[in-house]
Amino acid sequence: MSAGLCPPPPYRLTRRQMLQRAGGGLGWLALATLLPSRSGVAASMSALNPMAARQSMRPARAKSVIWIFANGGPSQVDTFDYKPELARRDGQKLEGFDNKTGFFQDAVGPLMKSPFAWRQHGQSGTWMSDLFPHLALQADKLAFIHSC
Repeated sequence: MSAGLCPPPPYRLTRRQMLQRAGGGLGWLALATLLPSRSGVAASMSALNPMAARQSMRPARAKSVIWIFANGGPSQVDTFDYKPELARRDGQKLEGFDNKTGFFQDAVGPLMKSPFAWRQHGQSGTWMSDLFPHLALQADKLAFIHSC
């Protein structure tokens, strides 16, 4: 068998081929950690790190952002994501749903609508539940991103 980079079928690597491939990868990792310490290369290396801070294309206009991440908190269908079809199908079984695909296999029941009433608020007509009655008064001052 040759020591080339593409092993013949059944595509099993020999120990030598595995060390050759892994060694090359480790070399690149070592190079990537050494290069940013040099001033001329640091800017070009930031492209390799997707989490590196970047200059914004436009100046920031927002004064503050409130990001709510509440694991186990209120559901979006109980707060700001109005689902009229869900209310119409309350109590019905979801056709085609396999209850063995989730975490709570024995606790899957029929569809359930939000227990809160929904109304449109503000000049924008934003649908909000009655869960937050005082926040609903500020509906036109809020930005909702429903595409995340």
